[in-house]
Amino acid sequence: MPLEAIAINRLDAPLIKKPARDNELAERLAALYDSDETQPSGAEVLRLVEQGFSRGQYLYVGMFNDKPIAAVACFDDGQTNAKRLQYLTVHPENRKRAIDAKFIKLVYDAEVKKGVREFVPADDAIHRIMSEYELLRVKN
Repeated sequence: MPLEAIAINRLDAPLIKKPARDNELAERLAALYDSDETQPSGAEVLRLVEQGFSRGQYLYVGMFNDKPIAAVACFDDGQTNAKRLQYLTVHPENRKRAIDAKFIKLVYDAEVKKGVREFVPADDAIHRIMSEYELLRVKN
């Protein structure tokens, strides 16, 4: 099964086909962020993302073999048609394998289909990927 980028607007979204326990998705996402020294704690990121859910924001989750292996928040500033991408994390076993770039491209494609024409990367890793692949602005 290929990597998929799925937008969720609640942490109990049914992404895992056969969860072993309640809140498994939220627990796995928190652990993913906790394993990433470049990001705040999982609890902090998920708290911020949940606040965003109430304002129509999304968390894109990279699913592979029924497991979350990547995540990035997609925020709308409410003033422009630009989307801010922030809090990119990738499972430790998949780091330095270009999964981050593939995942960002999947998120980009999904948002472009929704009509987004400009992106604002909120951290260095996302900015590097989006600049390298010319994904900051949709070409006409």
